[in-house]
Amino acid sequence: MDGSPMQEPPVGRASPPNETSAPWPLWQRITFRFLLVYYLLYAFPRPLSNLIGTGAGVIAMVAGQADAGESTAWVEQAPWRWPGKWQKQLGHVEVWRQSATTWLDQHHLAPLEVIHQRTGSGDTAHDIALVLADLFAAALLTGLWSVLRRRPCGYPRLGRWLHVVVRFDLAFWLLSYGCAKLYGSQFGELSLTRLTQEIGDTWPMTMVGTFMQASPPYEVLGGLGEVLAALLLFHRRTALLGACLTLVVMGNVCALNWLCGVPVKLFSAHLWLYALCLLAPWRHALTALFVRNRASAPVDMRLPLGRWFGWLRWPLVAFGWTWVLATLMLAHVHGTAPRPWMKGREKSALYGVWTVERMVLDGVEVPITDATRWRFLAIDRGTRAWTRDATGAQLTFDFVWDQGSHVAQVTQRTGRRDLVASPWQTVEGCKTVPVDPEPMLRNEQRGQQVDGRRRTLVLTGDWLGKQLELHTVEKRFRLQTGFRLRQELPDFW
Repeated sequence: MDGSPMQEPPVGRASPPNETSAPWPLWQRITFRFLLVYYLLYAFPRPLSNLIGTGAGVIAMVAGQADAGESTAWVEQAPWRWPGKWQKQLGHVEVWRQSATTWLDQHHLAPLEVIHQRTGSGDTAHDIALVLADLFAAALLTGLWSVLRRRPCGYPRLGRWLHVVVRFDLAFWLLSYGCAKLYGSQFGELSLTRLTQEIGDTWPMTMVGTFMQASPPYEVLGGLGEVLAALLLFHRRTALLGACLTLVVMGNVCALNWLCGVPVKLFSAHLWLYALCLLAPWRHALTALFVRNRASAPVDMRLPLGRWFGWLRWPLVAFGWTWVLATLMLAHVHGTAPRPWMKGREKSALYGVWTVERMVLDGVEVPITDATRWRFLAIDRGTRAWTRDATGAQLTFDFVWDQGSHVAQVTQRTGRRDLVASPWQTVEGCKTVPVDPEPMLRNEQRGQQVDGRRRTLVLTGDWLGKQLELHTVEKRFRLQTGFRLRQELPDFW
């Protein structure tokens, strides 16, 4: 013996499928038929709609970037208008599905009362009934297919095409969600309303959103994981690695959705199952590599085009990468484009939460024991401001502030249109106030405060027929503490 490690035979099938492949076992044929039929019933026509939508988006982007003097009437001419029409026609499938679940509900076949309304939820009674109906229809069609095709056979070519379709479908969904996280459009920013809301009054889903909003780097990290998994799935040489990464990324997403009440439970679970099914055909090779520590044959994911259609290989590759690049380009354009719904909701220099130190009405200071005394004043985006008193009651204002004159036109929002705005004079300043020590280094510093500089704001004006004088200091929330490498003492859970 020469001392070299013993070489075990590789495990796994490396050659592409061919017509002479051995017949599949009965369980494998039935499983494949069921998965194929169920995927077609559940997923389509969304992949086609996304593909056509990408083409329509590129056309709209090109038309939108045309010069002001250049006519864009060509967008309304064939064939440029067809993608939008085709996408609208595919949208009618959802109407048929709603009709189907309505019929199931009327005949007491739906597990829950079906309600059709716009909610943004993917876990409605309609969605649950639709999944159960798809499962039942897939089982019925699988049984019929198996009765009509009793002869032992296999579906290596059809299975390879199905693998490619599911792989691209999964990759584009991951790319969509990943880019939304990278460009900060999925969860948005941490609002003043969220910062001042008591934790006990929040929903579990709200806590997920708060966590993501309070930690933008974590949101970016999640987006990078989804985008990386998508890019790996697009290429046949890295598709298995992409599927493995998807199991991890979507496993985390599914855990948050299922355990914290985020209403995308069914869809996220399907994406996780997509990744699992992508790995299933090469389960023996993966088991040999990751579990048994044995050599494994390389996985070949080439499409079986055959002798007559081999010329299609490079056109398909070009089409696939064009689709991917167009999707990435649209994601970047939409992610960096101005958001029209944010117009008029800009942050002013007074944006923030201001803790009320003194509240004076007609020259008389409101004692801190008075339940109607304001706790803080929040000056939000745009022209919205609001305050809460000691009872938790909230008052909302239209707060139009002019930075040049330092005067705010304030109107309480009560539903009445005859209210006249009152001018409030604002005076900004700065003062030293007790704040948390940063960084906190020693145990004896717990519970202690040190001097720190904070902005102040004094507002004077008429409110409900009384002369109001409000002395406030800017509040900084612990939840907005940034990254700290050195932490001598842990923060409290």
